[in-house]
Amino acid sequence: MKEDRRRSLRDVTTLRTLSDRSAPANRTQAVSRFARLENERARLLRELGAWVARKDAAERKLAALETELAALKRALLGKPATPASRVRKHADAMPNFRPPARRAEALIEY
Repeated sequence: MKEDRRRSLRDVTTLRTLSDRSAPANRTQAVSRFARLENERARLLRELGAWVARKDAAERKLAALETELAALKRALLGKPATPASRVRKHADAMPNFRPPARRAEALIEY
């Protein structure tokens, strides 16, 4: 049994698809087709060049973002110099004070 598949606009037969599928009848048609294909090739090469340029720019931006993220992560996760002195002050003020258990510090505090 033939498989029932959905048809889309890509399946519609147009005059262009008919002419593209047929063999050229004479030299004039062959030259015309050759010129059309050369223009399409040039267009695709330009499109590829633009895509590569956009890709390179995106990769540079991504590298800069990764560097900035790494620097911020080091700054946020780095140990501050003053917490020990704050704990000592509380311990001196309250004799029964026990410092809280150490836990993983959050990357971002809300």
